[in-house]
Amino acid sequence: MCPSLKGDRCVGLVFPSSASLASALVLSVLVIGLSGGCSAFNLPGFNPAEPGTNYVASGVAGGHRGLDETMDAMVYQKVRQAQAENSIVLQVAVDKDEPVRVLPLPPESSGRSVFVSDLLKQTGVLQKLGSVNAILYRSSPQAIGGIRMEVRMNESHTVVLPESDYALKTGDRIYVTKSEISPIQTLVTQALGI
Repeated sequence: MCPSLKGDRCVGLVFPSSASLASALVLSVLVIGLSGGCSAFNLPGFNPAEPGTNYVASGVAGGHRGLDETMDAMVYQKVRQAQAENSIVLQVAVDKDEPVRVLPLPPESSGRSVFVSDLLKQTGVLQKLGSVNAILYRSSPQAIGGIRMEVRMNESHTVVLPESDYALKTGDRIYVTKSEISPIQTLVTQALGI
């Protein structure tokens, strides 16, 4: 099977036997496997830890930012509706009749702003629940559920503190729960001046 013979030697193309091919394949697989796989070759690729990439780290232990226990499919659709209609979403956790409402904002041309405190008073949430906790989720393309912004309240949880009385923007979502402050806690915080 030699293309040309010169004496007893073969000159030209020589094809290795199938046994030597099999042993070369096994040897190369062992070398790649023991060296750490393809990562040993340091091939270029997407590494989310590299600075400058468009990866947005978020959540606890690198989990996905955006969805938490306050958002479900219905709330997501209401936020999308609010974004399209120059509105905000009011989500009251303890309201059995209408837990999620889309409320319009004044037109931008009016120059009027609506603040968290205005919303809580005008919708009757403060009057109905008494003391509340509130969280503002600011609409953002980087976070599906919005960027969480704490709304700080006074010690009796009936007045929004000025430093967190945010002006509301289209697509914002306010999540409100009844505050579980006992009368003893209220007395202690008043006595300590906290």
